[in-house]
Amino acid sequence: MGDTMGSMKGRLLELTYHEKAGAYFGPLLRRLRVIEPHTLEDALEANLTPGEFRDLLRLDLLLSGHPRHQPEAPEVWLAVEVSAVVDQGDIDRAERRAKLLKRAGYRALPVAAGEGATLGAEESARIQKVALLRDGDVSFWEEALQAWAA
Repeated sequence: MGDTMGSMKGRLLELTYHEKAGAYFGPLLRRLRVIEPHTLEDALEANLTPGEFRDLLRLDLLLSGHPRHQPEAPEVWLAVEVSAVVDQGDIDRAERRAKLLKRAGYRALPVAAGEGATLGAEESARIQKVALLRDGDVSFWEEALQAWAA
């Protein structure tokens, strides 16, 4: 029963982040757009294996926009993994899927988002330069932007 409730909470949170992307990510990006990964299928399939393409389609949320406080910066893409409590798996999936997007030609950076995060996930996000949103508060954004958007 606990696993079912946790799964339902995670799904609801994914929908909330999708529906209120502007509230969560607007402070980070201007001209924010929510993108459905399948709309990029030509570029993705041309640069990824079929397994990698399927993996990328499972991304919880894909966004694009321009870094709000760097007007000269080009558009970036956010590969967002959403979980009620962000753990190491979420950090790793966000990083892996951002790498796939980069290989397909997109300036992508990984983001993990949720209501909270494990201590291990927080440390991994810092080391792996994955932006971490916890209940709307962001950590490691500048580090992720600098490392991934180059």
